[in-house]
Amino acid sequence: MNFTEEQQEVIDARGCNVLVSAAAGSGKTAVLVERIIQLITDRNAVDIDHLLVVTFTRAAAAQMKERITQAIEKKLENDPENVHLQRQETLIHNAQITTIDSFCQYVIRNNFNEIDLDPSYRVADEGEMKLLQRDVMVELLEKEYEMANPDFLFCSEYFSTGNNDKALEDCIMQLYQFSVSMPWPQDWLRERAGDYDLTPDTFDDAQWIRACMEQSRSCLADNIARLEKAILICEQPDGPYMYAEILEKDIQSLSGIMDAKDFDAMQNSFMMLSFDRLSAKKDDAVSPEKRELIKEIRGQIKKALADLQEDFFEQDRETILSRMQLCTRAVHELCNLTLLFMQAFEQRKKEKNVIDFSDMEHFALNILVRHEPGQKPEEAEPTQVALEYRDFFAEILIDEYQDSNLVQELILGAIAREGAGISDRFMVGDVKQSIYRFRLARPEIFMEKLDNFSTKKDEMNRRIDLHRNFRSRKTVLDGVNYIFDRVMERTVGGVDYDADAKLQAGADFPEPQNGQVYDTELLLI
Repeated sequence: MNFTEEQQEVIDARGCNVLVSAAAGSGKTAVLVERIIQLITDRNAVDIDHLLVVTFTRAAAAQMKERITQAIEKKLENDPENVHLQRQETLIHNAQITTIDSFCQYVIRNNFNEIDLDPSYRVADEGEMKLLQRDVMVELLEKEYEMANPDFLFCSEYFSTGNNDKALEDCIMQLYQFSVSMPWPQDWLRERAGDYDLTPDTFDDAQWIRACMEQSRSCLADNIARLEKAILICEQPDGPYMYAEILEKDIQSLSGIMDAKDFDAMQNSFMMLSFDRLSAKKDDAVSPEKRELIKEIRGQIKKALADLQEDFFEQDRETILSRMQLCTRAVHELCNLTLLFMQAFEQRKKEKNVIDFSDMEHFALNILVRHEPGQKPEEAEPTQVALEYRDFFAEILIDEYQDSNLVQELILGAIAREGAGISDRFMVGDVKQSIYRFRLARPEIFMEKLDNFSTKKDEMNRRIDLHRNFRSRKTVLDGVNYIFDRVMERTVGGVDYDADAKLQAGADFPEPQNGQVYDTELLLI
């Protein structure tokens, strides 16, 4: 295979952490396999079992292992007496080319004594875990009702609907499931218990208030852009020119809201927002279709802003704070109930000697990272076990890095040798292909490195972009770029669809024959 200049840079980069932003169809798997082959065959070759290769699925891991095996066999055909290659052909069967779950099990099996785990444990399936969770939940709530703790009764009344506790159970389960995606779930739950303890002085600094303000400004900016395009329609020869003045006034109103410095100012601006009636002037030279189009666009904008006001700015600061004070007691108890559920569920799993996929990651994390209650993730230090893995693995290669979560990042970071002044992490992914937020993946981990890594060759943290697509015709890529250039930005999709993100044609395809035309079509369903 003839590699491009960028692909060859990915293959050859050494002595640094490498982040590869690999677009769809850019040949990242072939490049990753070639890099591994060179790592185990070049002048400073390492054994294949001293590489940790983490893929997203078992199928991908099996395919990669097969391709590496074939590459080794091909080299042996040309050099059958090469002892080092013969050794790699043997070691490949035990090499850690695997999913993160399988690697976590590898760590657990070899260090179960570190976490007081019975080595005869088994991984329970999802159905069995749901039944266990249901039993634990019922027992927990029955016990709480028997104790009749006033805080629990208040929480039950606050969250439950009708004559059953399903709504309360759902709240506990949702909080539990989100918490176990965090490195230390109990710490995270205790922090969340104080989220509603706000005062007038801390209100604007609350994370969710900042998120509301940011989302509102993004929505306002989008609608200002729509108004500007509507004005361009008004300025066309047959455009409804009589609407332009009102649209300009709308832009000024929305721009004023965007400039609001705090929640109070933005809330007041929304409350005072009003839209003047469009001019009723008639002119036969104006296109009826364009007149209706402007009315439709403006109606959509008015509805979007009305929805935004209803979602975030229907109440003022004092009202929000007073309502939060009313529910603070319930939220505290909800977090406490989730902690009790977590402890009871862990005890039940221990009795049955079973673990789930979340346990795999957290057990591995506890084996590899030393953490004190209340300590920030970046302050945690590697254990002796982690240091031994650092000495063993020469490089860590991570595929589909955009779908990592915080737990996985800490696990792999603990065994990376960055802390010892040696850079040895190779990460490849594409944030535009991140589809697992519903599984609590954190693509912002990828984005942080994408923003901070350098494109210079002599940097310890290096970024290399693979833009060229070898899978699709240029007409297809042009259509994709046209759509996403208009709909994707940092606040929608996590990335700005700029020149670095656009797909570039990398392969030549046969020209159409017999009058065929390959045009991109957009099918609305």
